[in-house]
Amino acid sequence: MINNISTGIDIVSINRIQEILNSSKRERFLKKVFSLNEINDAKSKENEAQFFSGRFAAKEAIRKATSTKEYSSELSFKSIEVFNYKSGKPGVNLKNYSNIDISISHDGNYAVAFCVLQ
Repeated sequence: MINNISTGIDIVSINRIQEILNSSKRERFLKKVFSLNEINDAKSKENEAQFFSGRFAAKEAIRKATSTKEYSSELSFKSIEVFNYKSGKPGVNLKNYSNIDISISHDGNYAVAFCVLQ
């Protein structure tokens, strides 16, 4: 029997993120939501809007999965860092959580992320 599993899912319009990135809100958005490592990782990507959309969806999914935990309200977007292992699979750096599995996918104008927290 498996106990204490939480899940979260989120979907993001890539066009919505692209509009923010092309606006005067770009720097504020990036600084509020993403770590320096995530911002630097985006520089090597062909489609930064798709990259940031996936990361944003992942952070929202993680926040939803942790919403039943006692300190979840303290989670800011920047406290959640999404990275990629050498294999390409996404991983998560998040203080006080070690058992997080995340999956990110893109199709057309949407990015989706699913999180399982044990």
